[in-house]
Amino acid sequence: MARSNGDKPPVAYVASGVWPNADIKADAPPSASAAQHLARALGAAMAETATGQRALAVTSGVAHTTIGRILAGTVLCDIGSLARLEHALGQRLWPEHADAVTHRRSVGKPTAHNRNAV
Repeated sequence: MARSNGDKPPVAYVASGVWPNADIKADAPPSASAAQHLARALGAAMAETATGQRALAVTSGVAHTTIGRILAGTVLCDIGSLARLEHALGQRLWPEHADAVTHRRSVGKPTAHNRNAV
């Protein structure tokens, strides 16, 4: 899985504690906290459904080593793997942010001059 814009593996941004329940450094990129949320949600879903890494790999099509790396915070998950994991587990792992719709409406669509718009 490719890293986003040169970001380090998410676990590299741990300030204190143990991944995924650690405190993240204040200057960490947004990908670190997103990966932390995903690792927590994935671990909880696997525990709730009593599904191990190898069994989830079979049902999702995501390699068990990749699942382990997502849980350990050593990779950033790609959207295809996320979709396959959510489908196999039958639950959402990526959060839906209520403010995203408001932000999109207030900022507008991206243009050549406004690349930061959502």
